[in-house]
Amino acid sequence: MSFAGSAKSRLAAAAGVPLSALVALSLILSACGLFSDPPPFCPQVSIMSQAKKATFYHPGPGRDLTDVVFDVQIGDIAYECSYDFDDVGNSVTVGVNVLFLAERGPAAEQNWMEVPYFVAVTNPNRNILAKKLFTLDMAFEGNGVRAQAVEELVQTIPFPVGVNGAAYKIFIGLQLTAKQLEDLRRERGG
Repeated sequence: MSFAGSAKSRLAAAAGVPLSALVALSLILSACGLFSDPPPFCPQVSIMSQAKKATFYHPGPGRDLTDVVFDVQIGDIAYECSYDFDDVGNSVTVGVNVLFLAERGPAAEQNWMEVPYFVAVTNPNRNILAKKLFTLDMAFEGNGVRAQAVEELVQTIPFPVGVNGAAYKIFIGLQLTAKQLEDLRRERGG
């Protein structure tokens, strides 16, 4: 006999109810709808690894540590969703909190920065349905060199009846310039 089985037997015996009666009662209650179906899964929300962090340099050709104005990265995300089902079409609304982290570099001349980022939605075939650009203003307090901010986003994704809403995906990333992409490729050796 397993430990879990003996714990159930002691519980039923202590309550004066046979274990078989408890099992039958739980089956009846579940058939009556007391225990509802679990909610559908949310669409996956992820940070694009190639667009997770970026370095902003002072204008000019220099790319060493003394030329860094700001380093910024997407630190983490948290999300939840709710579904709306009807006969015409369905939708899922996803609420996302995005944590941005930034460091001011030696070449910074101001205590704030604008962080360009994007949110893209793909369908089950991984085709981009929508992409929107945003700008987050981040401020550094006093002489502080680090800052963080949480951006709250809401994305509603309509989808046809018979399609799984969890098959859609949301990607978040920093909107990189051509030069930042070039620097990233060079760092990765590609």
